[in-house]
Amino acid sequence: MPPPSRRTPAGGRRRTPGLRREEVSLLSGVSLTWYTWLDQGRDINVSLSPPPQILPALARAPQLDEVERAYLFRPAGVSAPEPAERSLQVPDAVRAFLDTLMPNPAFVIDRRFNVLAWNRAQEAVLGRALLDRPRRELNSAWPLFREPGVRALMPEWEAETEWMAGLLRQQAAYEVDKPGFAELIDKLVATSPHFARLGEAHEVVEFRSSLRRYHHPLAGDIEVSFVRLAVREAPWLSLVWHFPVPGSESERRLRGLVTLPE
Repeated sequence: MPPPSRRTPAGGRRRTPGLRREEVSLLSGVSLTWYTWLDQGRDINVSLSPPPQILPALARAPQLDEVERAYLFRPAGVSAPEPAERSLQVPDAVRAFLDTLMPNPAFVIDRRFNVLAWNRAQEAVLGRALLDRPRRELNSAWPLFREPGVRALMPEWEAETEWMAGLLRQQAAYEVDKPGFAELIDKLVATSPHFARLGEAHEVVEFRSSLRRYHHPLAGDIEVSFVRLAVREAPWLSLVWHFPVPGSESERRLRGLVTLPE
């Protein structure tokens, strides 16, 4: 049974808040009989089960918020669909968490690999110039394929680019209809012959935690592991966190790097 709405329809207040069954049926396009049975908790057989678009329709009718939508979808064994317009605002708590990870580099990305926030350690490793750029270029793939400085910074650049191309190809199945993602791919193909060649390989990869090595012009060689953590309150965002082995030379060099005078 869908959670009760806190909203009152036009026409004055009622003793019982929320929409009547007839109103939900009308607003969602679901038959009154089917919705009544659902509301009563009846065991609806497969032939009478709703098509996949019915649950979003039921969520729209009473204008459910994100928590209520999740409550509606969970008993059906499916995840609530993401909003059509995904917010690029990084929650304040996540921004604060980035700072607590110092001196380990960390940043927040969306599902198109746009970089939305980062800490001072990430800026120190990549260099401020790579992060102080137009929003459309603040993407993990953009500097990797287009900036000579990144190639010099990453000794395993070839493997990194192959991995990123596979990630983009895997994500294309979900983002290909999004204008921003298609624009990114088109520009990379047009401006990076290396990316265009990798695009012909058709390799698809999933994100895996792994090792990453940097050859930093000031700090020297740094080796870190990295993981990708989901942001539960905004599932299209994730936090990528790099960390060295405790007590290692890489940890010492990272600490020295983030305390260098500007």
